[in-house]
This record gives sequence, C-alpha cells and structure tokens, in this order.
Amino acid sequence: MQLHKSPLWLAIGVTVAPLTQADQRLDTLQVTANRLPQTRADVLASTTIIDRDEIERLQPNSVTELLQARAGVELTRNGARGNQTSLFLRGTNSDHALVLIDGARIASATDGSINWEFLPVAAIQRIEIVRGPRAAAYGADAIGGVINIITRQAEADGEHATLTLRRGSDNSRQETAWFTANQADTQLSALIDHQSTDGFSARANGGDDDGFGQRTGKLAMRHAFGERADLNVSLLRTRNDYDYDDCGYTLSQNCRGQGDQQVLSASLTTHARPGWDTELAVARVSESRERIIDGHSSGETLTRRNEVSLTNRLTGDWGDTALGADFRDASLDSPLTYAEDGRRNWGVFANWNKRLARHQLSAGIRHDDDTRFGGATTGSLAYAYSLTQNQQIGASYGTAYKAPSLLDLYGPYGANPNLDAETSRTRELFWRLDRDAWGLSATAFDTRIDDLIDYDPTTFIPYNVGKARIRGIELAGDWQYGGFALHAALTHQTPENRETSERLKRRARTFGRLDADYTSGDWSFGATLRSAGDRRDTDAATYADTTTAGYGVVDLRTDWQLTPRIALSAKLDNALDRDYQLVDGYNTQGRYLEGGIILRL
Repeated sequence: MQLHKSPLWLAIGVTVAPLTQADQRLDTLQVTANRLPQTRADVLASTTIIDRDEIERLQPNSVTELLQARAGVELTRNGARGNQTSLFLRGTNSDHALVLIDGARIASATDGSINWEFLPVAAIQRIEIVRGPRAAAYGADAIGGVINIITRQAEADGEHATLTLRRGSDNSRQETAWFTANQADTQLSALIDHQSTDGFSARANGGDDDGFGQRTGKLAMRHAFGERADLNVSLLRTRNDYDYDDCGYTLSQNCRGQGDQQVLSASLTTHARPGWDTELAVARVSESRERIIDGHSSGETLTRRNEVSLTNRLTGDWGDTALGADFRDASLDSPLTYAEDGRRNWGVFANWNKRLARHQLSAGIRHDDDTRFGGATTGSLAYAYSLTQNQQIGASYGTAYKAPSLLDLYGPYGANPNLDAETSRTRELFWRLDRDAWGLSATAFDTRIDDLIDYDPTTFIPYNVGKARIRGIELAGDWQYGGFALHAALTHQTPENRETSERLKRRARTFGRLDADYTSGDWSFGATLRSAGDRRDTDAATYADTTTAGYGVVDLRTDWQLTPRIALSAKLDNALDRDYQLVDGYNTQGRYLEGGIILRL
C-alpha cells in the first residue's frame, strides 16, 4: 500500500486495543502479533517465545546472547559489551525491527537505533519474536518484525525473595535481588540488579580491556478491581557505563560511554461485558547518551517518547477483533543543532482473526499520520488450512514502512527534510506441525524494500535510492522425551541489494542454533551450538569491501538444585575458545567461565 500526504481525521473518536481478559494467562497466549491474545495455533505468523525458565536455564549475560541465531535473527557487536550492536531480523536493516518493552517503543528518537545493553536479562519475564511485517498493528518500523520484551511481575501467592550472586572470568560479577508480594487482588514486585566486568579489548589491534557496568532497578504493581478492571503500573530504569575504542577524529583508545534509560508504563483494562475488553495504556520512555573522549565530554543527548493508546478487543461469532487508535510524540535535546527536534504520529488500526472449521483467516489495516513526512496506510492478510488436527499450511501478505529518523531529516551532519519513508511488501508460505512431544515448522518468505535511505559519501546527505530483496526459508523444531529437550532453528536467506545484485553487508546466507538439554533429578546439563556462514563487510582499516569468515561456537552449562531453596549453576561460553569476528576488526568473547548461586528466601 502506498504512502500519501493526508491528515489523519479518523484519529478522533476511534478506540484502540485492550488487554487480555482477567482469566487469560500470558504463559499460554501470545499478545504481540495482532495486539490480540492468541494461542500459537491462532497466530498466522512465524514466532518464537522465550520464557523465564529458558532464560534461567541458558544463563545469558545479555539480551544479545539470548537472541543470537534464533530463527531469522542475526546480531553483530563492535567488540565488548556496551559497544554498537545491530540486529538484522530476516535480513532487513538494523532499524527495520520494532522493539518494545511492555508494549512501549524504545528506539532512540534521534536515529532510530536500539541500545541493546539497556535491556537487563534479570528483569525479563518473556520475549515474543514475531517475524514478518506487523505495520498493520503497530505502524512504522516493523518491516522485519517485532520483538516485544515483557518484564517480570509477581506471580506466586504470598511474599517471596530471591538473591542471585554470580562471578566469572574477566573479573565479572552480578548481584540480583528480586522481591514479590501477592496478596488478594494486589501484586507488588521489585528488582535490583548490578553487573560489571573488565571485559576485553573491543578492537583486534587494541591494547586495553574495555569494561562494562550496569545498574538496574524495577518496580511493578498490578491490582484487580474485582472482575471489572485491572490496573498495571511498571517502572524500569537502567544505567550503563562502558569503554570502547577508536573514537573521535584521532581514533583515540581512551573512549567511554554512559547513559540511562527509563521506561514508565501504565494500563487500565476494563471488562465492559463478556467478550469485550477496553484498555487505556500510557507510556513514557526517556534515554540519555553521552560519550567522553580523552576525558572530554561530547555532550549529553536526551530523547523522550510519550505514547497513549486506547484499544477495544472484542470476541464473538464474527471472530476476534482489535480496534484501536494511538498517539505518540518524540523529542530530543542535543548539544548539536537540529532544524527540528520533535515529531508526532497518530494512528488508527483494526485487526481481525476468524477460525471456521479447518479454515482460518486473519486481516489487518492501519493508517498513520506523521507530522514530519505525511501519511501511511499499511495492511496484512493471512490464510491457513488445517490438514489435520495438528498440521497446518498457509500463506500471508503484508506491507510495512520505516519512517526516516530525525537525524536523517534534520540532523547537523547532512540532512534531507524531503525524504520519503522506506516501504516494503512481504509474501510468505508456511507449514507447521505441533504435537505433544515435538513440533516442526517451515516458513518461506520474500520481502521487497523500496526507497531505502542511503548517504552521499562526500556530503553525508541522505537520499532515497536503494532497493533490496530478501528471500529465505526458516526451519524450526522442538522435541522433548523424558529428561531430554532439543530446540533447533535454521535460516537460509538471500539478502540482496537490487541495485548492485550484491549481498547486503554483515548478513550471512545461512545461520542457525541448536539447544540441547538433559535433566535428571536435581541436575541438568545443556549445550548450545551457534553457527553462521561468511558475511560481506567493510575493512576496519582501509574501508574497502571484505569478507568476515563464518564461525561455530559451543556453549556449555549445568545447574544443581542443592536444596529446595539453594541452586548452583555454571556455564562455559565459547568452550572451544573459537577465535572469530562478528564485525571486521573487532574482537568477540573468548572462552568464558562463570558460576553462581540462587538463594530463595
């Protein structure tokens, strides 16, 4: 669907999407794909769910470790923790994935980037990854898909406390305290987390270690007003300090970055009548970033985003429907000069899902009006047919767009206020089989992106010129038998620049992941294999085209439930001490040993 210049008159008086009913549980439902609570069988999209049990079993230090090599997911990082990180979802650009925390957008209002290290694993309850265009539900940025990070809240009745202590190589340490209280209709929770490490040199030619430190605090409250309404309030704040290399015009090695992110969100869900919920949700996301080179600060950049949404979710003979409207505004305060320092967006949407015998149909449409580039109408349509009770085939089509950032439109280094949005259209075919002990799925996709934003190498002015086509197939499988559990994902893709017929940079044709775990009594043992083929890249020294070699990395882990209240765990990342790079000229973690204890009080 095409973009056009038009005001969004429909934004007035249209309701938006509510939450799930009180008796529906997030551990059995997915809420991200269509802003509707749906079971896996009802979601006509390629999805991955990572729950708290899996997080604790894998013992990751960062969200990037947790997501790396999942179906359709590639990540690169310029060295140690805190350094620039890019996520390529289904081969699309790093700003073509919409990332949410509890439903609130967290991309920087300046350039649209995500600071992945602001997302502490200790505060995460669940991650929902939905691959493919989701603009019909969320608007801008969801070309490759949506990653919704849902933070922890109290669950068990009564009062509980958990203390986690971990120590590892490179003088790494982590201390986490988690408190919950669940009494009658009110649930309270609080989290405090601290991490630090001396790290390793970010650059392959660097001589000093680049450390990382993080402090996190989280408060949350849920209250049920009988069967009439539910109130949720959450505050998450994270502070990071990190070192990096090659900064400034002199390419100094004395580089430090610091910043913080705060996500405040609240929602009120009312249950007007059976089959009809209404949710009013508000959120405020603020972020600061500052770089210090040779002891001199480059100034602090502050960005803020406010969001309001109103959603109605209705269930009846006609199917499940989400009708809604939302509003968001973003602003920045920078030491650099921007011609404009803010933007606003209004959106209205409708998403619908209906199952009839062996047939299932899902559709969505949305219109957005952005004060900086005009209007956008996007849509999606999906159909599935159940071959058997456990086996399904289907197809889908969707459009999406990426709004140009404030940096591209009005930035100080070169700007183009006449930029159009990047637009995409995606076709998919899928097959999946789900049984009690195992499941298999295959999804073939074809995404075409137009008006990609590129930059003039001499003036740094951005312009619309590029075209890309990304074709691929995702394979995923799960199997459980007794104490054994296997989870596998393999992606083969052709991310191609349609102008030059070259592969898009830093994206492998083939990559995958295999997680294997065995539990016996109080013990569990596991291993993860992450592998990727070679990638086109830019030489860090000469800036010429080069190729970064493929890699395969093995991680090992174990844990022991010593008593009902004490658990011990340990992991050995990169157990074979593989020397590899995700970005040319930048190091990755060598063999890394870490252990910890969990005390449940």
